[in-house]
Amino acid sequence: MPLIAGQRLGPYGVIPVSRGERLETLDVLRGFALLGILAMNIRSMAAPFGTYPYPYALFEYSGLNRAAYLFTSVVFDLKMMGLFSMLFGAGVLLYAAKPTSSGRPPRALWFRRMSVLLLIGLVHGYFIWAGDVLVPYALCGILILWWFRRMSASRLLAFAILFLAIGALLGLGHGLDWQTMTEAERAEEAAVMTPSRELAQQHLSQMLGSYTDFVTANAPLVVLFETLYFVAFFLWRCGGMMLLGMALFKWGFLDGRRSAGTYAWTAVVCTAGGLGLSWYGASELERVRYAMPARTVIDLWNYAGAVLASVGYAAAFLWVIKRGLFAGFRRRLAAVGQMALTNYLCQSVISSVVFLGWAFGFAGRLDYAGQLVFVAAIWALQLTLSPLWIAHFQFGPAEWLWRSLTYRARQPMQREASLTSV
Repeated sequence: MPLIAGQRLGPYGVIPVSRGERLETLDVLRGFALLGILAMNIRSMAAPFGTYPYPYALFEYSGLNRAAYLFTSVVFDLKMMGLFSMLFGAGVLLYAAKPTSSGRPPRALWFRRMSVLLLIGLVHGYFIWAGDVLVPYALCGILILWWFRRMSASRLLAFAILFLAIGALLGLGHGLDWQTMTEAERAEEAAVMTPSRELAQQHLSQMLGSYTDFVTANAPLVVLFETLYFVAFFLWRCGGMMLLGMALFKWGFLDGRRSAGTYAWTAVVCTAGGLGLSWYGASELERVRYAMPARTVIDLWNYAGAVLASVGYAAAFLWVIKRGLFAGFRRRLAAVGQMALTNYLCQSVISSVVFLGWAFGFAGRLDYAGQLVFVAAIWALQLTLSPLWIAHFQFGPAEWLWRSLTYRARQPMQREASLTSV
């Protein structure tokens, strides 16, 4: 990546990416994935975590409520995280290609960048929302991405399949271990995956308590997510999708270098196949009423389907970009994507203010259908405000903080007149 005329190397021999150097394809896809993630996250923002995997925990599971739960499960569950993970993997390739004074890849800066992201994720998880994914992403960036970046696309694909297969086998093994678990262990598992109405109400009371009560009750779940759940799930699922994203980027797929026809047939085949597998899995989960241990096996339908659907969604948007369609909407999505960290954190902050007891205390009042109305409102807000912000500033506030801490230098925030929008 050549230097831009008039720019100087930063204090560590690296130039932060400017708006003029950004890839529209990645920003648009990142914006779509970021908005879609909220459709799943809202379940454990607007209600206790148990309502995420178990629709009978707190609400009536029928009519529009059932339709909303099934719709988000089939269309969004694991697909948005998968797409975002692919883009995160591609990001390390772009970062490693940054110009430096020494000519060597900016390894130290990458690990500092991931360390800052890890810190932001810890604060987010413990003090705002337990479902944080920044910590798993940062850990995957530290443990996996930099060390795999030089591999060929075919080798990256092979490792992606291996990682995803290990994750699937661990999930399957967990189900097979059910019979060997003690009653106490099963009860502990059920409290998370299939909580009773009484237990869900107890968790709801904790959400509606004081901020101190919330943080105290939140901490054990955060620890579970960032230790056991990371080793058993995030490392393999997110890591595998990140490696897949690196492979697709090296093949010229994610940055739009393939033909419109390639994107068209990929979108049709992968989206249809992925959503078909997910729909079958959702139907089977209903049949067994989401019960353990059967769901650990049935979940594999969506686990596999989401991989295909994530690629299919990416292909669909890349086809739209290649055809030059919906330019105005694409610019809005790209702005959301450029401010992905800010928008992600804002989704959590807004939800905390609306739903937790220390503020407005609406937790438990919106069922799955009502939650989608709230999600649509946040989408509209971020699609409106993000372009307005990007028109005046180079980065979102969280991105500015992330970059400034990474480079240990205050980054210029104001948009330069010479930089054109993507």
